[in-house]
Amino acid sequence: MALYVILLAVTCGIMISLKQCSTRRLPEREDAAALGDTLNVAIEVSPVSVTIQGDTLTGTYYDMINRACRTLGRPVKFHPFTRLSDALEWLRTGRCRMVVGDIAVTADLKEKYIFIDPGMVDRLVLVQERDSAGNLRVQSQMDLAGATVWVPKGSESSVRIRNLAHEIGDTIIVKEDPEYGPEELGMLVALGELPGGLTVVSRSVAEPLTRRYSDLDASVEVSLNQYRGWAMMPKDSLLLDSITAALKK
Repeated sequence: MALYVILLAVTCGIMISLKQCSTRRLPEREDAAALGDTLNVAIEVSPVSVTIQGDTLTGTYYDMINRACRTLGRPVKFHPFTRLSDALEWLRTGRCRMVVGDIAVTADLKEKYIFIDPGMVDRLVLVQERDSAGNLRVQSQMDLAGATVWVPKGSESSVRIRNLAHEIGDTIIVKEDPEYGPEELGMLVALGELPGGLTVVSRSVAEPLTRRYSDLDASVEVSLNQYRGWAMMPKDSLLLDSITAALKK
């Protein structure tokens, strides 16, 4: 009996040890900020900012920042993001010193950040899928009454949609997705996997999507032209001046 009790205790101990080993998880790798004089830049994953072609990174904003940093003789490390709210949090906590992406320079953001002007003007458009006959469910802004529109969490697009609802005198339901960025939401519309099938993105993001997915439409505009900028903290005004000068050069 004593032997059985000892064997049972050993077996239970082995089972507990195996359970602990099986539930142990490796910690998530942190995309840490580079030290020294390296400029940490949060850059949006989008057609205008940075994309991957084969095994090469490319993009208008990506190339501009690289050229500017070469002019300044300063190394740069890029931290990709899809949600602007994440990147602005990195900026506030010092993980990066610049947020590069399709950022509409609104009055609310100008109260918190300073902006580099990359010379881009864009506007917001509605992305939707045509039906089997090629028709559009939403043909004008007025048709958005009662509709559900998806945007990334923390996107300035949600403010514009709520203002638009006030302008048309009806309700537009805004859903903020906590996981996906503008380009990904557009792809979900094309795949028929976004409830309601409507999202609002900038034209620079929508145009490559409509070329890739023939059933997508981005002809309905929901805003006027908006200036785009790259965000920095007000304390970095000297860095803003040097980057701006390098870009002009």
